[in-house]
Amino acid sequence: MLEVRGLKKTYVSKGSEYIALRDVDLKVKKGEFVAVMGPSGSGKTTLLNCISGFIHADSGKILLDGVNILNINEDMLADVRQNKLGFVFQDYMLVNGLTVLENIFLPQIIAGKGLKGMEKITENLMQNFGIETIKNKYPSEISGGQKQRVAIARALANKPLVLLADEPTGNLDSKSSLAVIEAFMDAKKNFGATVFMVTHDAFAASHCDRVIALADGQIVNELVRNTSSREFLNDILTFMKGINSDVYDA
Repeated sequence: MLEVRGLKKTYVSKGSEYIALRDVDLKVKKGEFVAVMGPSGSGKTTLLNCISGFIHADSGKILLDGVNILNINEDMLADVRQNKLGFVFQDYMLVNGLTVLENIFLPQIIAGKGLKGMEKITENLMQNFGIETIKNKYPSEISGGQKQRVAIARALANKPLVLLADEPTGNLDSKSSLAVIEAFMDAKKNFGATVFMVTHDAFAASHCDRVIALADGQIVNELVRNTSSREFLNDILTFMKGINSDVYDA
């Protein structure tokens, strides 16, 4: 589904080089819910931005359904973002002037779908994520947790191969965070979604199938869930603190 091979990214600032990613290799299987964790500056966001095509890697491969998206042109990359990748951001990125319903319609309109098809898909998504009662409300009229569930529904509207989530619970309280993570789990269960999430939130990560740890631009370890989320949370906290106990912020 998603495979990263030998990914490298270097930034240059004031004549000095900073290596953000060092020969990163990883695989994400279809239907898997994977979290990437690590201290600030470990390369998490750079990795996500390279996979999304928002920034260019120096070398390596990013294979999405077997296609190396580092070697495609801008038009093809735009098509990949529109139809094969879904995005969920910390700050929701909803269009304030559109209702919940219209926000979920938006990527489908851009993709050229017909009205009947959009209505069917959107109704299914809204029912699945418990947001059908707020479909005519605007983002300013709903809670943070509701906004993020709308954002997840919107991200799934074009049935992407992979859902990329950047700190999706970062602005939420514990109750809203749980609702959002449950929405990802529902997306996996009911829509077969593959979720790749960057997070500092150990609680959110405890519901994932696997946690990949980054430090200094390298994958240093990973933890596979084979216990309850409560037990996995304790495992994650111990796991991450063992990697970098001085700087990791759970």
